[in-house]
Amino acid sequence: MLRLSRHQVCACSSLLVSLFALTACMNPGQPSAPPLPALATPFVAADTNLAAAINDADLTQIALATLAQTHAARSDIAQLGTVIVKNLTDNRTSLVALATTSKATMAEKPFTHSQKVIDQMQHLHGATFDKNYVRYLASSTKTTIAHLDAESVASKNTDLLKISGDLKTKLLGYTMQIQ
Repeated sequence: MLRLSRHQVCACSSLLVSLFALTACMNPGQPSAPPLPALATPFVAADTNLAAAINDADLTQIALATLAQTHAARSDIAQLGTVIVKNLTDNRTSLVALATTSKATMAEKPFTHSQKVIDQMQHLHGATFDKNYVRYLASSTKTTIAHLDAESVASKNTDLLKISGDLKTKLLGYTMQIQ
């Protein structure tokens, strides 16, 4: 039989203790870390163009609807103005949040040609405002939908396409309400 010396037993014991300690370190009993969330991909040119078109439509319609609340003679137009402001502000908030995660910024003011319309409507009141507002809402809905459809063709961002679709649906609904 093989007899170990005291020195050999001590050396083996410390080796065994070290192995047990290393085994404990390899499996500490804690769950593994969750995977990192996927980073949002930046907008491509098509997404940026679509987002800019949505943003301009939102800003323009919000500004005109705000005017409708105080400038309209018809109560249905004034009430619809309140609904439009709320709905399109929510729509724009979603758009800005999506753009921010995609490292894009949205303009705070409408395009120049849209601002001209807002400036012209600002000076109208009563029945004249109503007539021009109804006419503008109907014509801008058609052109906005056509523009959004054209910009949507190249976009692959499903969240942005949903926001665009929501805007088109809302604009059609508003136009139907005041015809």
